[in-house]
Amino acid sequence: MRILVTADLHYDIARSREPATELARSVCGIGGDAIVLVGDSAGANLEILVDCLELFDDFKGRKFFVPGNHCLWSQDGESSLERYERIIPETASQVGWTMLDHNPAMLGDIGLVGSVGWYDYSFADEALGIPLDFYRAKVAPGAAKYLGGYEDLLERHRDRLTSEHMGLGARWMDGRHVDLGMTDEQFTTLLCDRLAKQLEELAPRVKRVVAFVHHLAFPAAIPPDRPARFAFAAAYMGSYRLGETLRKCPKLTHVYCGHSHWFDRRRVGEIEVVNVGSTYIKKLLEVLDLPDARCGEDS
Repeated sequence: MRILVTADLHYDIARSREPATELARSVCGIGGDAIVLVGDSAGANLEILVDCLELFDDFKGRKFFVPGNHCLWSQDGESSLERYERIIPETASQVGWTMLDHNPAMLGDIGLVGSVGWYDYSFADEALGIPLDFYRAKVAPGAAKYLGGYEDLLERHRDRLTSEHMGLGARWMDGRHVDLGMTDEQFTTLLCDRLAKQLEELAPRVKRVVAFVHHLAFPAAIPPDRPARFAFAAAYMGSYRLGETLRKCPKLTHVYCGHSHWFDRRRVGEIEVVNVGSTYIKKLLEVLDLPDARCGEDS
């Protein structure tokens, strides 16, 4: 059983298009039983998402994906939650792709589960001492002052803000483009509950489970040498609850993620955890070969 895995193709970004096209050509040449795209294939424009997925038309195996946070970026008048629950899976299905978030799969005796994952600020860098309200607003104190419109937020925490805080000019663009109709914490809970149910139902039917989650499930995978100006973004890398949910499955052997654009491979207990590590200009591919699997359709 051969499963090919990549992530963060960002086909809507000009400098990513050529390397994404080259990777897709390589995937179709290598071949395998399945290909999985682990998030951020494209952004708000669904036509570009379809263009990205169609790069793999010549791949003969089954095609799966999970969306990333960029995939949930909504267009005017659109709900990110509706994109996630209905629009994206229906769009992908029309060109032969299955969204694992809603449709876990079986390849012989291997179970595949997936989730966009999300963040609840549990990975925030405590050493920064930034009040939680800024993470919820998705803007660092320095950026809040520079951009304007955050006067109440800055005044509310005026006594806690230092010159170092005011020197942080980062913002997280989900704050402008994602409209879930609920808090990030609530969305993370929804996703973890759904993933837990998938694992519980699938595990008795297979010998092993492989999970594909766009956001990071384990804090050890957060890039350790990130520049100070990016430290604010650690809060949006993932959630402890994702990892806790995954580790409860005794048959889970592999977890693949993306999002940070930073390659990482490590063991968490008995689980091999891989961050694919694609950047905007360099797309990477993981090949998972698993023995003794009975290839077949979902049962």
